[in-house]
Amino acid sequence: RSEIYEDSFNQYYLPEAILKFRQGFGRLIRTASDRGVVGILDKRVLTKQYGRLFLESLPPCTARQGPAANLAREAGKWLGM
Repeated sequence: RSEIYEDSFNQYYLPEAILKFRQGFGRLIRTASDRGVVGILDKRVLTKQYGRLFLESLPPCTARQGPAANLAREAGKWLGM
């Protein structure tokens, strides 16, 4: 890929990763009435400049940020469990 692209990370790998990320999200949420929880445990989404591109690729949704240790409890509350 580096032979084809001048900047293979930004021109190939990043768009491919964002596409797969969005597809994974889409497999959970297919209709407006569907509910589900996606936990993003990779801090690069918040710490790297390209991280916002992942979040901006998603449809409008409720977002929470916090320690991974709280994920199950917060997800359960949001889902009404």
